[in-house]
Amino acid sequence: MKNIFLWLAEPDWTNGITEVLEWKTDILQSYSGAEQRITRRLSPRRTFEFSILINGNERSRFENRLAFMGGNSWYFPVYTDVTYLDDDVNSGATVLPCNTVGRDFVVGNKVLIKSEINIVNQTALLEVAAVNENSITLVNPVKTQFFAGAYIYPVRLAVLTDMPELTRHNDDLLSAQIRFRISEHNAFSNDISFLPTYRHFPVLNIQPDWSESLKCRYERVLFELDNGSGIPKRLDTAKLPFFVTEFRWFLTERNEQIQLRKLFYYLNGCQKNIWISSQASDFNVITVDGRVLEVENTGFNEVGLMFGRKDIVINLCNGNALYRRIELVAVVSDEIERLLLNESINVNAEDILSVSFLTLCRLNNDAVSWEHVTDADGLANITCSFRGVRDELESI
Repeated sequence: MKNIFLWLAEPDWTNGITEVLEWKTDILQSYSGAEQRITRRLSPRRTFEFSILINGNERSRFENRLAFMGGNSWYFPVYTDVTYLDDDVNSGATVLPCNTVGRDFVVGNKVLIKSEINIVNQTALLEVAAVNENSITLVNPVKTQFFAGAYIYPVRLAVLTDMPELTRHNDDLLSAQIRFRISEHNAFSNDISFLPTYRHFPVLNIQPDWSESLKCRYERVLFELDNGSGIPKRLDTAKLPFFVTEFRWFLTERNEQIQLRKLFYYLNGCQKNIWISSQASDFNVITVDGRVLEVENTGFNEVGLMFGRKDIVINLCNGNALYRRIELVAVVSDEIERLLLNESINVNAEDILSVSFLTLCRLNNDAVSWEHVTDADGLANITCSFRGVRDELESI
C-alpha cells in the first residue's frame, strides 16, 4: 500500500495511554421502561490517546511525516500490547518466539520488531502469516539479527482523529497530544464461561476498586406536562426505579484485563444483560432456616417486592456466593423481617458475610474507557456504569 508510514513517535507514559472501546446501540424504550436494543456495529470502534515528547532527529522525522501525510492512514503500533522476543533470531528466520496471549496480533496484518525504544535503532515491519500462543510466523523472513528482549508490537491501520497541536518548548523539543482511531475490524473473544450464571444471565463477580467512592442512583421514566403558566404535571410512566451504578477496576495482570475485555465484548455495548450486585450490605441476617431468612427490619416490607429488588446474592465468609430470589417478605416485629427464598440455603447466619440486591443490567452507555498506566502486562484503570432493565420483560 502506498503512502502509509509507520508511526514512530513513542508515547510519553507519564500520563499513560487511554483506550476507548465504543459500540453503537439503538435503544427503543417504551413508557413502561421496556427496551428493544439493536447493535449497529460488528465490533467496537477503538481509539488511543496519548502524549508525546520528542526532540532531535525523532522530532524532525515526526514533523516531516505529519506534514506530508497526516490525514492518511498510518501503521500504528499498539503500544499497550507489546511483547518481547524470547530468543535471538538470525537473518532469514520466519518465526518469532514470543508470548502472544491476549495481544492484538492478526494474521495478514503487520508486526513491528524494534531492538530498543529509540527509533534510530534497528526496526523491521513484517507481515503476519500465523499466530500461536508462543510464536508469530512471518510471511517474509527477517533481514537482520534481533536479540532476545527486542520489542514486538501488533500493528494496525489507523488515522489521526484530528490534527495534533504541537507545543514547541524550544527550537528542538516538542510535545503534542495524539489521538488515533483504528481503521479495521476490532475482533476479540466474548467467551465469559469464567462467570457464574443465574436465571439465564451471567453474574458479574469481578469486584470493583474501592480506592475511590462509587456513585449510584435510581432513575425513573419521567415526563412533565408544562404549558408554562400552570402547575407542571409530572408522570412516572414506568412507576419503577432503574438502578444505575458506577464500576471502577484497577487491574494489575494481563489475565484480569483479558477477562474484563471479554466481558465487554460479550455485553456488546448496551445490547446484552448481566446481573450486577448493589455492592452494599442490604440485609443483616439474624437466623437462617432453610428457605427462611430472618433479617434486621429495614422497612423492606413497606415497599414490597419490585423488579430489581427481588434477587439477592448471599456472600459467604469462605468466598463463595449463593444466588436466590425473594418470594415473600413479612414483618415479625419492629426489629425483624422474614424473607422467604425460592430455594433453601445450607449455611448458618455466622457463615454469611453480606447480602446484596442483584439487578439485571446493561451498560449505561456504549463507550468504555480503558486507562493504561503501563502496557497490558501491568496496571490499568477501567471505568463504566450499568443501568437496570426490567428482567421480567427481557427475552432469554
